[in-house]
Amino acid sequence: MFTVNDLLDAILLGAFFFGLIFTALSLILGVADLGFDHGGHEIGADGAGHDHFGHDSVAPLSVGTILAFLTWFGGVAYLFRNGFGVAAVLSLIVGVAGGMAGGYAVYWLLKKVKQHEQDRAELEGARPGTLARVTSSIRSGGTGEIVYERRGVRHVASARSATNEPIARGTEVVILRVESGIAYVEPWDRLIEAERVPSGEPAVVATRIEDQPL
Repeated sequence: MFTVNDLLDAILLGAFFFGLIFTALSLILGVADLGFDHGGHEIGADGAGHDHFGHDSVAPLSVGTILAFLTWFGGVAYLFRNGFGVAAVLSLIVGVAGGMAGGYAVYWLLKKVKQHEQDRAELEGARPGTLARVTSSIRSGGTGEIVYERRGVRHVASARSATNEPIARGTEVVILRVESGIAYVEPWDRLIEAERVPSGEPAVVATRIEDQPL
């Protein structure tokens, strides 16, 4: 199955099984530091504090990415050396490349997962009545994308039309409600027309958070 011919084979197999076993244990027990930056507040250049939402918060070097590197490095290098009969030096080079690819794959996955969590957390903070702008067209019954501001920080979120009617890119919309991380919106102009008071003046139905322009 696995043969150990010399010290190099032992090191490669050791790296492979070490990374594999600890990755499995980390997933089962949930004890691995996935590389998330738990600091949720950052200070800008102007000294003002801003919520640390919407920013990359996954460290490229973390327990998860290191374990992935070790697993792929050991496995790929051992396979090339003993399975394909490649020279030791070339096997190590290929193993390093495989390890870097495995580590980057884990980093990319963790980044996507964390970004999704952040997007949902950000969107939960968007009050109904928040003005936003469509950045990716919302098709009838489909999902698009909006951008809005909260405490001076721009956020991006998935959005659907509250009336299932298509909404073009660039349209200014109002968030009516948030469900399962999805913002349901309606064009601002349409709401103005619907909420027009008898005097002919539009009623105020939406406000910008912190009075920040989009």
